[in-house]
Amino acid sequence: MDLTVVEVANRCPLCGGALEIVEDRSYIWFGCRRCMRYVKREKRELARRYVDYASRRFDWRGLVSELYAVYLDGG
Repeated sequence: MDLTVVEVANRCPLCGGALEIVEDRSYIWFGCRRCMRYVKREKRELARRYVDYASRRFDWRGLVSELYAVYLDGG
């Protein structure tokens, strides 16, 4: 299974570790490697909300903000 991992600037509120986005074939996982606490969302669902194909733009800030809010709420 091929995974892409990106560390983000947000920190885990539980342990202070770096949070990361992990992308596999179908899902985006967001969480803390140290705590092993992750939330996941379907890539298709996120693409509908954060990719504007007409202007060829990706709303990275919006995506990370949503994933962090879901992470704080516990999934």
